[in-house]
Amino acid sequence: IFNTWNPEVFVDTHTSNGSDYQYVMTLIPTQKDKLNSILSGYLTSTLVPDLYKGMEQIGYPMIPYVNSIGETPESGITGFIESPRYSTGYANLHNSIGFMPETHMLKSFDLRVDATYKLLSNYVKIVQRDAKLIVENKRKADDFVAKQKTFPLEWKLNRNQFDSIPFKGFEGAKKASTVSGFERLYYDRTKPYTKTIKQYNNYEPSASIEKPIAYIIPKAWDKVIALLKLNHVKLNELKSDVKLNVESYYIADLKTGTRPYEGHYLHNSVKLNSVIQQLQYYAGDFVVYVNQPENRYIVETLEPQATDSFFNWNFFDSILDMKEHFSAYIFEDTATELLKSNPALKAKLEEKKLTDTAFAKSGSAQLDFVYKNSDYYEKTHARYPVARLVKDVKLDLK
Repeated sequence: IFNTWNPEVFVDTHTSNGSDYQYVMTLIPTQKDKLNSILSGYLTSTLVPDLYKGMEQIGYPMIPYVNSIGETPESGITGFIESPRYSTGYANLHNSIGFMPETHMLKSFDLRVDATYKLLSNYVKIVQRDAKLIVENKRKADDFVAKQKTFPLEWKLNRNQFDSIPFKGFEGAKKASTVSGFERLYYDRTKPYTKTIKQYNNYEPSASIEKPIAYIIPKAWDKVIALLKLNHVKLNELKSDVKLNVESYYIADLKTGTRPYEGHYLHNSVKLNSVIQQLQYYAGDFVVYVNQPENRYIVETLEPQATDSFFNWNFFDSILDMKEHFSAYIFEDTATELLKSNPALKAKLEEKKLTDTAFAKSGSAQLDFVYKNSDYYEKTHARYPVARLVKDVKLDLK
């Protein structure tokens, strides 16, 4: 639906949990620093201020989503950093200005519905008023992204910059839990207050990457290819078999969640080894040139170290399996011969024993080290199958 409409502005209405306060409606706009600067300028200077003003005038003052740093909002709140797994983060990848209004769960149903209806009415008025500008801004942003060279993959909060904003809350206090007897937090609705709190809403890139000329995807990865097509990414097919010099990634290390999230055990903290190598590709394999308005979607899904990459969402987990191994009692003699004939490998083994105590005490680890540094080790193990074409070459494409 999203890619059929390709909206300039996207609104995803929600009801929020969390701390207690006087507001019926809170608002999460697309994180301004992640948004293209053309769109961000309009968002922060016009769209958001006009939404706040309009809601104030009809009796529903708003506050930014209450994402508290500490236990209560007085500790300060942070802007929500929505990765592409969230609807507004996904919209961001497509240069769509996204919003997630969050009504407060403890307010009555009729108030929540009324506030949502009136907020949506405000959106319609403002977007209708500024329609030509909004459409033109998206066109400019799409053109910019198609030519963009560097893409942030991760973000960090700047804790040195903040705004002071008025906040209407309720006093928080502690009392004994009737369940456990330990202290628990509660909000006293007989003690409303208006205080000034800090809002931290400035994010900076913590990891970025230079785009390649194109990504090469073997046709076997059909689910990934289908998702790229669904997101209006232009793909070209190779007409004939060809060997290409590409930049390949090997997964050197990663962490995996211990509990499922949306049916997935997500990877994170991915470490890569990058090598330039010649690989064989076949007719029907796909080439994705990074010169499209969808560049952000392309890069943030195909770079494995990106927060919500296809790799982190388990689309490529089969590459982490070792299909071949060795029987220790047989490989021992082979390893001995390998070390005799390869002084460099022998030196590498001895160096690792000197620098890694646990390794030095493990015969199996040392044997595995020799195996993984020999021609017997499968070359495709942990090799990420999507390669980067970093030099422009003429390809025979359909």
